[in-house]
Amino acid sequence: MTVNKKFVTRTHKNVWLWFYMLCLLTATACDTEKKNVSTKLQSFKYSYCTPTTPYKGLLSQDTISVVLLNGSLPRHDQLLCRLLGINNYVNNLLALEKDSATIYKKMLLKQQIGQRITVAQTELAAVAAELDCEGERANLAAIYLDNLNSKNNKRLTISSVVVGALTTVATALISDKGTQTTTGVSGGLISAGLAVLTINPKGKRILFYHERNLLKSIWDDSAKNSVYPLFVWNMLHEKQFSNSGDVTLANSIKNRWLQFEFNGKISKTQEKLLFGEGGYYHSDDLHTRAAMLNQLQSTIRSINQDMESLVAFIDTI
Repeated sequence: MTVNKKFVTRTHKNVWLWFYMLCLLTATACDTEKKNVSTKLQSFKYSYCTPTTPYKGLLSQDTISVVLLNGSLPRHDQLLCRLLGINNYVNNLLALEKDSATIYKKMLLKQQIGQRITVAQTELAAVAAELDCEGERANLAAIYLDNLNSKNNKRLTISSVVVGALTTVATALISDKGTQTTTGVSGGLISAGLAVLTINPKGKRILFYHERNLLKSIWDDSAKNSVYPLFVWNMLHEKQFSNSGDVTLANSIKNRWLQFEFNGKISKTQEKLLFGEGGYYHSDDLHTRAAMLNQLQSTIRSINQDMESLVAFIDTI
């Protein structure tokens, strides 16, 4: 069988022309996608969850105790009365006789107590809302990176397969041994290089800042409160409000983070990233931050359960 050398030469040129066009199209597509991705990633950079005004912390705790002149109030509820700053109202309410002459006074005192409880619930809801927003922000950024990494790996895999196929065709059509070897080696290296690029367990990174970090004071076990309303802070740092009564809610949350999110150990780099002001995040760290924010939010919301028995007690007076 006689092979037309002109045909082979022309085919050889066409194969490499296709290969060149593939690389050019891939590079152009990557460049366009990078610009689009860069624009989208900027939207995650700074937090949009920070309150427009700092929490006022309207509730101040009492220095006096509840005097149980009438009825019995559990230790748990007595402590809650102190943190809510309603001991004086409760004492006055308990001191009133149960007759028609005191109905108006009782109504007024219950209204004052109810107002402070409402303020406390509003503060809890405000912190929970901020945590919810920050958790969704971190989760959204993590999902975006997950999808980006998946698309990138898929594109690199397809490119690797195509380059490999073109290399096989080119080496089969080229008769010159030297050129054939060079083509095979070059194509193999390019294909292998594209394949290696898919082996990136952490994937792309994103700039993700949180100058106001509600996780920080919990992790640092700080005695100084700078971001939480006073009532919320006191509830998180009072042992009586944990199920065991031996550790504070803040300590309990930190212990769960350390055990379940970090397997008992956290690196200095990750600690600085998650509990500092932020920086370059991988998808895994964003998922971790979202999980911690959601856990803290659940704990904050659960504090409302502590008020149920107190509200029921006040209602019976």
